[in-house]
Amino acid sequence: MNYTIYPLYNGAFTVGFGSQEVFSNIENIPSFCFLVIGDDHTPVLVDTGFDRNWIPGINSTALRKPENELPAALAKYGLHTSDIKLVIQTHLHWDHTGGMGLFPHARFIVQAQELLYLQQLPPAQECSHCPAHWLPLMDCFDLVNGTTTIMPGLRVHLTGKHTGGHQVVEVTTASGPYILGGDAPFNYDYVWDIIPREYWDKFRQGPGHDQFWHAGVRSQLEAFISKHSLTDTDTPLQNIKQLPGQLILSHDYRLLNIPRLPG
Repeated sequence: MNYTIYPLYNGAFTVGFGSQEVFSNIENIPSFCFLVIGDDHTPVLVDTGFDRNWIPGINSTALRKPENELPAALAKYGLHTSDIKLVIQTHLHWDHTGGMGLFPHARFIVQAQELLYLQQLPPAQECSHCPAHWLPLMDCFDLVNGTTTIMPGLRVHLTGKHTGGHQVVEVTTASGPYILGGDAPFNYDYVWDIIPREYWDKFRQGPGHDQFWHAGVRSQLEAFISKHSLTDTDTPLQNIKQLPGQLILSHDYRLLNIPRLPG
């Protein structure tokens, strides 16, 4: 089975860090989802973009035209959100999960390791995830462990690092394989280390108070993990370069000039 990949531009966001002097704002980051359509015309979506009303930080902003809203982007290809029955989440960071609720009839492919990672997430890092995006949908998760064939010509590989359960998607096309790499090359551990603990405490008690998890999130997550008997059973791919094919990342502005892959 061969597939065609359509990058869907979801707008750009700026994450503000306030007046602290240690770390500057992260500005105008483009965000892409990917519509993958096979020879049998079955559509699969990879990631669901960001929610412009939920961007962590202080005075964070978003730029998005109406045509870049996910339903409008899909309509360009003759699709409604209800036509999407399968969504592959590379990971569950806030900027990749914002549109999950738009797909009530979909199953979501998520690495089991991602939920185990979230279970152990340090409280200071909670603001990098928005449970409101995915917590109500966990019963719609199809959990996988490591390298898994989703459909003929469509595989996922556990990479970890960016998040504990980050995965990439290997897509077979008529021109060879492509790797939809999400945020695989990026490790932001230094962000949590470089900004003093006092800043995070002040942020949590002040402008960021509503960006951290409410008391019931961890209990619901732990109940789900216990119910499904999840355990750490797979070793992440150590080097994404081991995979064949061209690497495509989720925040690459060059995709604005690429309507489809292969072109």
